[in-house]
This record gives sequence, C-alpha cells and structure tokens, in this order.
Amino acid sequence: MKVQLHPYQTAEPVPYDLLLTADPDLQKIKNYLEQGRLYLAKTTTGEVVGACVVQEIAKQEWEVLNIAIDERYQNHGLGQQIIAEIVAQMRAQEAKRLWVATANSSIGQLAFYQKCGFEMHTIVHDFFIEHYAEPIIENGIMAKHQIRLLMEL
Repeated sequence: MKVQLHPYQTAEPVPYDLLLTADPDLQKIKNYLEQGRLYLAKTTTGEVVGACVVQEIAKQEWEVLNIAIDERYQNHGLGQQIIAEIVAQMRAQEAKRLWVATANSSIGQLAFYQKCGFEMHTIVHDFFIEHYAEPIIENGIMAKHQIRLLMEL
C-alpha cells in the first residue's frame, strides 16, 4: 500500500488515538505538537493510517518524536515510507542529522529504526522511570532506558 504524507492542516482533527499508540502520555503529545510538525499519512481515499511528529532540536538537527501506524496497516512498509519521506524533507531543508528515541523494551522499534538507516548512538539511563508516571511494559520488559538513534543525512 502506498500512502501520501501531508502536513497537518488545523482544520483536521489531530489523530490522538493513533499518536497514543506510540506514546502513552497525552500531555507529552500535546506539548510536542505545540513545538513540532505533525504529518499525516493518508491513503488515496483520504483515510489517515499513520502520523509522524518531528521537531527541530538544534540548527540542522531534527528529531522524530512520534511515529504511529494504524494497527490494521502495520508490517506493510508504511513506516518505512513515512521515514523515507521525512528524511527527504529534512534533506531538502539542509538538515544534517535526524534523531529518534525509543525504549530499551521496544525491540521491534529498535529493529525498525535500524532497518531505516538509524544507528544506535546514546543511552539515557532511567529516562522512562523519571519521565513517565506509570510503568511501561513492552515485550515483557520494563521500559527504563531511552535508546537514542541517529541518522546522518
């Protein structure tokens, strides 16, 4: 399935349910939506099947803060399409680095980001313990540490 990535238009509803599948903290999502750019992945019929939030964190450096694919469309290459489009847009803006972060427990996401061309860079110890009120358990593993991955553009 092929999708088109579109910048969010204020007349559209924000797909919070979708974004919450990648980040369980609604307030954190609202905070980074205020400072970042939201992109929506839509089918040819206009159905939103994915979303991605990016934010400039330094001169020529951006970070993917959230990428989410509707569960019905996962494992069909849509995430890779979205990352490829984000990378193209960042390069067009002369960005030099693109970051993404995930939890030590996010085994599938770690594999996904590396397949997309990101490389592991930094571990932020106890990030999820210190920044999330409720414990996050994935794959039977408690999310404790943030793994930061980098793509040189």
